[in-house]
Parts: sequence; structure tokens; C-alpha cells
Amino acid sequence: MLKNTRLWAWLRKKKAEHTAATDPELQSRKIFLSTFGREPDLDQPKSFNEKLQFLKLKRYYHNPVITQCVDKYRIREYLTQKGHAELLPQLYAVCERPEDIPWDSLPERFVLKCNHGSGYNILCRDKSALDRKDCESRLKKWLKEDYWKRFAEMQYRDIPKRIIAEEYLGDDIHTYKFYCFNGMPRVLYISSNGENGEYDKYYDYFDMDWKHMDLRLHGHENRPDHDAIPCPESFERMKALAAELSADFPFVRVDLYDINGRIYISELTFVPTGGIMVLDPPSTDMEWGGWLSL
Repeated sequence: MLKNTRLWAWLRKKKAEHTAATDPELQSRKIFLSTFGREPDLDQPKSFNEKLQFLKLKRYYHNPVITQCVDKYRIREYLTQKGHAELLPQLYAVCERPEDIPWDSLPERFVLKCNHGSGYNILCRDKSALDRKDCESRLKKWLKEDYWKRFAEMQYRDIPKRIIAEEYLGDDIHTYKFYCFNGMPRVLYISSNGENGEYDKYYDYFDMDWKHMDLRLHGHENRPDHDAIPCPESFERMKALAAELSADFPFVRVDLYDINGRIYISELTFVPTGGIMVLDPPSTDMEWGGWLSL
């Protein structure tokens, strides 16, 4: 029975990936329907998630600028052209195969990433204790995956797959993620880990005056001590950067780090959670949709 269950799960996954490749709009409609209980209105989108689907399928679809910006390697060129090379962590190496990683020349602490999606990260805090074979195995597996098929996010499809080795920025750092609507940052959420090391367990939302917002994203919770989260001294600078980096796009989430007062970029995210953000209270979907002009 277990084998049959796994087989059916595998077959469903493969069918979904095939649909995403051949008809991304159909697959997007299916995911939206299964999440919200209705199909998205892509002719006259009104809610935030409907407008994300519209952007994903109509504006960001095979858009070379968007594809460059979601490529964790080529975004470096984009940010340098924008005059913001200072936001980039130090780059140690770029490889097409795990076998080509220059292990001996890497520092004691570093990060390995695949550039074609999200979640493909290996944090190395001690190179002497690192299982290189395991790292290579994981990277090989990730390089075979087509991340874009998960939510029919075609902006990722044309990324040449690479491995990058970057500067390790620190332990237990917050990520400051600015939701920017037509060049205006309006909501920030901070992601942080749980006590047992759960990655991105807590999502706390703040407005642009650093007032905590009573919002929750499905699957996550607010920190119990969210009122004690300090406003970083760089908050105004981060807001200004988010506004500048989002000015060319209808919507983008600008993800930043503050490391001892220095700001680094994490990534630009154009379709959060594939355009199926289940927010509580549900009225947030329409409120945010009203902020986004297409």
C-alpha cells in the first residue's frame, strides 16, 4: 500500500509538471482552485492573488529582465548596473557541476546555492566538518529539478543552471521582506527561525511605521514576543532601497538583510508562494489587490 501511495503521488507530481510545461495557465488555475475553492479571474483580476497570477502569466512570462532578476547569479549584473553592487555578498565561485567546486580555495564558512529557484541552499559553518560528497549529491539532485514547474512560474524556466559559492553572512539573521506595490513598499515581513531550528517558522508583518500587523500566512505563526522585535537603525534606508529597486515593476518583494548595520540583498521575489498567498484575515487579499495597479 505504501509503495502504491508513493507511486500515485509521484504520478500526480509528474502529471502536474507536464501540465505546467504544456499549459501553465491551466496548471495555475488548478492550483488556485484547489487553494481558494474558485478559479482566478484573469480577465478582470481584483484580489492580490489574482493579480499575481495575471502578472505571472501575462507580464512576467518569459520576461528577460524578470528572468535575470530571479537568477541568483545574474542578478549580480543587474544590481551592478543599477549602482548597487554594495548590496551583494562576496562571490567565491561559479560552477556548472558540483565536481567543479573549488573546495580548497573556499573559506572556512560559505554558502552554496543553486541559482534557478528557491530553497537550494547549503550553509557551511565549518569546512573541516563538511561532508563534501553529501553536498555534491544534493546539488546534483537540485540541478536536475525544474523549479519553474512547481507553480508554473515561467520566469524561472530559461535560467542556465549554475552553482554559486558566496559569503556566509551569519547565524540566525532576520530577513526583511518588503512587499512593493507599483514602486511603493507598503508591508514588511520578518522571517525568523523557531526555537528548534525550524526554518522560517515565524512570519511577523509590520507596516512602514514599524507597527506590528495582525496578519498571518498559512503554515506560519507570529513570534510570541513580536512586540519586542527591535526596529533596525537601517529601516529607513532599507525602505528607500526597496522603493528604488521596485520602481520598474508592478509588484516585487524586495528581500534584504541587515548585518551589523550593513545592508545586503537576499533576492527579488516577483510571485510569492507562486501566487497563492493564503493570508489571515482573508480580507487582506482584496485590500492588497486594491494597492496593485496593473
